[in-house]
Amino acid sequence: MSTPTSLRRGLRSVMAGVIGAVGIVSSVTACGAPAASDSAAAATETVTTTPASEPATTASDARTARYARAVLAGGFPPVVPDPTLFAVGEGVCRQLAAGTPDSVVLEQLRPVSDYAASLSGGALTGESAAQLLLSAARTDFC
Repeated sequence: MSTPTSLRRGLRSVMAGVIGAVGIVSSVTACGAPAASDSAAAATETVTTTPASEPATTASDARTARYARAVLAGGFPPVVPDPTLFAVGEGVCRQLAAGTPDSVVLEQLRPVSDYAASLSGGALTGESAAQLLLSAARTDFC
């Protein structure tokens, strides 16, 4: 299945925002932490590298499967590939753990949620899709 160009752009945009926000929060909240750009680069490497051990992969796959089921049950169309869904969930969990306000997390989710809403056949708005991604990450991924 090929991914439409607009989806890839939207997913890249949301991931850049999620990873950037994680890097900024990490650098502000951790004493002696690397600069935000270093944190964002490290977060990108962490998300895009393959886990070294099988148990970690299995745990990641299980978390991603729970997250996917939760957002699909809420009406989210199946337009986000599993690796991207894992990265979104991981980024949301990191932001929540750092105490980032929900409003900031929701704003970072807007590109992917707006795109998904446009493919939901009217079942979701961009705002409700973002809320679904956040709520499902909180209950089924983190």
